[in-house]
Amino acid sequence: MKLMVIGVGDCGCRLAREFAELNKMARSEWRANIITCAYAVNNEPSVLNELTKSGWDWLKAVPIRSSLGVGNKTTEEGAKLMKQEAERVMLAMRLGAFINTDAFLFVAGAAGSLGSGGLPVMIQMLKERHIDKPIYALLILPFDSELDDARRVHNTAMCLKTIDKVADAVFLADNGGLGLLGNVPQPQKMGGLNRELVLPFYDLLCAGEIAGSKNIGGKVLDAGDIVQSLFGWTAIGVGKTQFSSSIFSLRRESGFEEKNSETFRAMEAMDLALMRLSVDCKLEDAGKGLFLLVAPYGKANVDMIKALGNRLRELAPNAEIRDGNFYGPRNSVKVTVLVSELIYLDRIKSFYDRAARLIPAGEAEKKTA
Repeated sequence: MKLMVIGVGDCGCRLAREFAELNKMARSEWRANIITCAYAVNNEPSVLNELTKSGWDWLKAVPIRSSLGVGNKTTEEGAKLMKQEAERVMLAMRLGAFINTDAFLFVAGAAGSLGSGGLPVMIQMLKERHIDKPIYALLILPFDSELDDARRVHNTAMCLKTIDKVADAVFLADNGGLGLLGNVPQPQKMGGLNRELVLPFYDLLCAGEIAGSKNIGGKVLDAGDIVQSLFGWTAIGVGKTQFSSSIFSLRRESGFEEKNSETFRAMEAMDLALMRLSVDCKLEDAGKGLFLLVAPYGKANVDMIKALGNRLRELAPNAEIRDGNFYGPRNSVKVTVLVSELIYLDRIKSFYDRAARLIPAGEAEKKTA
């Protein structure tokens, strides 16, 4: 699947860079393109200069001329600024790449101002011009240590409420308690966290773009399958386990034992993927689901895929499940799990409830200031 990625605001721009790096990795490993282009939309020149200083062509900087005032870091002000700049931003994007793009992915931090307010504005404008392409969003929820900040909670709640009405699907990534003792990680550690946020998309995007029959599995998971599996609130996760090498085994397993052991490792990988879903959710609330198996040639078998399918259907009984596989490295197995059309998320409700409690307090502080 080929995505055009548009990062808005500081967080969104940094993640857009990571998606561009994914494409670099896909070209090196599989000779495949999974990102047609990545854009960094921001009103902070220092951030854009930092992300594009290497001169690498896959990330395009799109500067916004206007800026937000010190006291105007709200979703509403971000939306207002983007409405003023959206036309120029759209013109700056390479329209020719739209033809080869399967879908658009907008990325932003939900607690900021330009990203949380600007994302819905840009999505709505793009929908009016390219309604034949699905448009998705990846929202990064704030750290737990930021939940007492009335403005950031308000921005998150407003962004969640607005984005759900315009995007075809919304991937949620919950930072939650990440970081040492609940604190926001230091800038030098954020790069690693950002890579962790985008890596679950790698195999999913590569699955339908890999060339060469030796790598193609029994069932190809292409862009159409992914599009059919995405709607509304969505979570994604990936798990990986190692196959034990017979060199270090005390005895050589029989074919039946080896087959069972390999299936068990694949099940472990799926369990890890479910444990690492990007946002906590109840699988029984999912309307759509998907899993992708990446295993060595000769290791992936019908029983393994059947076992994974049965496991996911057991946990998500109301979901329409799709699956696929392709052949990867010799000694490991990876499983990507995606659950979508989630009808209820405690995390979203908690932001709405917290915003309702904190906003009156924030208004009271302004009056006494």
